Amino acid sequence: MSHTVKDAWTLYQELKLPSLKKPRTDLQVWQMHLAPYLADKELTVIKSVDVLRLRAKIEAKQLSPQSVHHVLALLRRLLHRAIEWDMYPGPLPAFDMPKVQNDRTRFLTMEEAAFLLLELQKRSELWHDISLFALSTGLRSGEIFNLLPEHINIATKTIAVMDTKSDNRVVPLNTAALEIASSYMKQNTGSYLFTTIHGNKIQFAGKVYRSAVKACKLNNGIVDRRQRVVFHTLRHTFASWLVQGGFPLAVVSRLLGHSDIKMTMRYSHLAPQQGQEAVSYIDKYMQSFTRSTV
Repeated sequence: MSHTVKDAWTLYQELKLPSLKKPRTDLQVWQMHLAPYLADKELTVIKSVDVLRLRAKIEAKQLSPQSVHHVLALLRRLLHRAIEWDMYPGPLPAFDMPKVQNDRTRFLTMEEAAFLLLELQKRSELWHDISLFALSTGLRSGEIFNLLPEHINIATKTIAVMDTKSDNRVVPLNTAALEIASSYMKQNTGSYLFTTIHGNKIQFAGKVYRSAVKACKLNNGIVDRRQRVVFHTLRHTFASWLVQGGFPLAVVSRLLGHSDIKMTMRYSHLAPQQGQEAVSYIDKYMQSFTRSTV
């Protein structure tokens, strides 16, 4: 019996989709980009040229390289699983994946951060506090919105960050973050640390945050979307300020929860003097060595 790509998707939807953190993303990719072109195609006849043709079609829609990557990655996962589930023998066709340079490097100056926080305070105490908490901890938005009161340890001034993109970690709280956490723990009704006014889970930084950024004109004249101020910019700002303050990249990496310090290296250019200071520190040893051999 010959199986189609749709058969593979149906089984993937049953066995794998429920366990994903964001199943809706795969569902949308399938419905919008894969199903129209490949749903009825037999797995045994899919070749590398078919992958190239699919890529050309979705690139013609002027999708970003990241979106094209998502589409091809889902197809690759489907075919890989189909082989694993004995739906067809393979081999897996070659995938020419687009290069994605999606790193955001924009961070706020102290003046910009103060301006933004002031604007947020005018609009919403909740979003002011969430944003200040993000600036103080460097947590991802999802990590903040998933926080429960039991994750906060007031005695040790730490927070347990659970179910993250990388390993779970413990992050120390500075005075501002500790005060915010303590305040919201007192008013908490048994759900997430930060919730909407109706007590529901916050899914993402929405209209209030975007309107405050717009009022501060932080994105005026910015064309490259990687340079635009978004909520994730607060995390970059946290890291950038620490590196500029002379703290080692290894410490920053641990606080951010990076699985690979290479991810933290993007901030190394913010403290070029550290390299010079490091080699200059060796001078005293070299001078001692030189004197001892004269």
